[in-house]
Amino acid sequence: MGIDTEGTSMKSKYDHLLSPIKLAGVTFKNRMFSAPTSLAQLGPGELFTKENIEHYKLRAMGGAAVVTVGEVMVDLESGRSHREQLGINNPQASTSLIALCDAIHGGGAMASVELDHGGALCPPEFIGGKHALGPSSYIDPWGDQVDEMTDEQICAAAEAFGEAAQKAKAFGYDMVTLHMGHGWLIHQFISPLTNKREDCWGGSIGNRLRFPLLVLGKVRAAVGREFPIECRISGSELTEGGYGIETGVEIAKALDGKADLIHVSAGTQQVPFSAVLMHPGIFQKDMANSGFAAEIKKHVKTPVLTVGAFNLPEDMERVIAEGEADCIGLARALIADPFLPAKTAAGRAEDITPCLRCGECLSGLIASSLLRCSVNPVIGREWDAFHPTPVYNRKRILIAGGGPGGMQAALSAVERGHEVTLVEAKPALGGALGFADSEAAFYVPMRRYRDSQIAKVLRSGADVRLGVTADAAMIEELAPDVIIAATGGEAVALNVSGAELDVVYMAADVTTRTPPGKRLVVVGGGLIGCESAVRFAGEGREVVIIETRLELASECGRMHRLGLMHEIETSKNITVAAGMQCSGITRDGVSAVDCGGKAYFFECDSVIVAVGVCANDGERDRLRGLAPEFYAIGDANRARKIMAAVREGYDAVAALGMIASAPMPFAQAVSNR
Repeated sequence: MGIDTEGTSMKSKYDHLLSPIKLAGVTFKNRMFSAPTSLAQLGPGELFTKENIEHYKLRAMGGAAVVTVGEVMVDLESGRSHREQLGINNPQASTSLIALCDAIHGGGAMASVELDHGGALCPPEFIGGKHALGPSSYIDPWGDQVDEMTDEQICAAAEAFGEAAQKAKAFGYDMVTLHMGHGWLIHQFISPLTNKREDCWGGSIGNRLRFPLLVLGKVRAAVGREFPIECRISGSELTEGGYGIETGVEIAKALDGKADLIHVSAGTQQVPFSAVLMHPGIFQKDMANSGFAAEIKKHVKTPVLTVGAFNLPEDMERVIAEGEADCIGLARALIADPFLPAKTAAGRAEDITPCLRCGECLSGLIASSLLRCSVNPVIGREWDAFHPTPVYNRKRILIAGGGPGGMQAALSAVERGHEVTLVEAKPALGGALGFADSEAAFYVPMRRYRDSQIAKVLRSGADVRLGVTADAAMIEELAPDVIIAATGGEAVALNVSGAELDVVYMAADVTTRTPPGKRLVVVGGGLIGCESAVRFAGEGREVVIIETRLELASECGRMHRLGLMHEIETSKNITVAAGMQCSGITRDGVSAVDCGGKAYFFECDSVIVAVGVCANDGERDRLRGLAPEFYAIGDANRARKIMAAVREGYDAVAALGMIASAPMPFAQAVSNR
């Protein structure tokens, strides 16, 4: 059973956030609602697997008042928008949905299900080769025909929502969420971007709301008054030609008194950058879309939920205390730390692992139908959280390196009862995350995560030694059973004339050695180079990015790259020189040649080198063989993103449980090298 936060708000600084709320006769124990998130990797027959169920159960055990299962389609034959989606109209799905509902209840939360239909966003290959259906006919960006729905098809779709809600109630769910936003079918009728009809279903906002209200009426008739209905809307479409908050208010006013909770999100999947703003990334502020809910709440009596880039309990408390919303929807924050609500209720907010807003979760779903998280190594394999590898004996572990992988390894090892010594050569933990000390506002989520991990490691009971290196004498003294090399990587230097000049700075060093001058050249257009360019352009400097490839930041996940490219493309201070090779550096600038051999010269005051990172082989291999077990994690293997380091730190410790080897004397370990 999960931690029940009901009644724990006495004398808490989060009184409003932790207070119960009643919707249609159902009491929810606090104001933190697990917003709909989907799982794009289902089991045979497109049904939930045990692992899928554990994903939602973990969220329930973390203390959320309600856990909402995302993207359950009301009509799989015409409404499937992704390759793997569960359809509530599939007779085989009932067992999965009932088991999932029971698991959520068993975790201590109410259970809700988000009912949806993809409408015009359904590729033909996912709906039996048929044309997608929408409010208006058009050819989509992929060249597929979308057919305008007839009156009969519109009414049939509304009936499908009603039948789906009736099934959800019969399966034991406590609430249903009608997805009326984000560019899916119901929203397609509301939006002027997609509804071009001239009959009673289009034109004025009153006509465009006829279908959403028809759906809501069918659902209410199916479930009755004493069953909560949440309506999820986009308060603004956040794109040119789309509607703004004024229409968002009109939508909410039409739902007022008919729905039991108005869930105010933003954006539309119809426009890629709007979809980025829907899930605010690092270039947007905390709670970036909360103003839409605050404005809507002024005009309705129905309780309002706000969602998008919430992470700090104090922010959530303020929003509710000041009457800007009644509930907080949490999605990525509960992927990063499912126990955020329970930790808040227990007065342990400092133990919350904050979301990076890096977009790796959504990008993974899009690219490979696999949900994972940069900072939570359990996501994607939640079964392991409930069925951990047994620890057959406690071990003495030496972790060399206090970056993201080393810190995660230390936390995981202490949690499993091992004796941990963490050694870091620098005077502070954090490793490669030192760049987060930059004053650029978009590094705040990264700095928040890094500082949180450092604080947790220092509180963990691990023996943390800073400013020292794990040498032979230390290893002989500690006699570790296990060495985990988290020694990181080192920046790749440019092999061109002038690379040694004092006007040249490595990207990893620019947080402590700020390059002077108004004009900068960044050599390397990967993730680090592009973010450096955005940072300095934001300071008013003129920046040129030189990149050998034609595409910038190709290693980025889709969501973060969309946001990053928007920053670059809309900046007046950034020039991109793609498809060029740096050929030399002088105190006056940088020479480059394109693929055709044409030479260019870019005048500048300073040069920032961001051409990559390679494993620090020497530091890693110096430790190999000095203990019975040895693991290398993160950039000590090869340069990658934070997710790899965190997961490998977690995995190295999990693997220890399967090995019951006895300690090996230091001298014997040395002789085995």
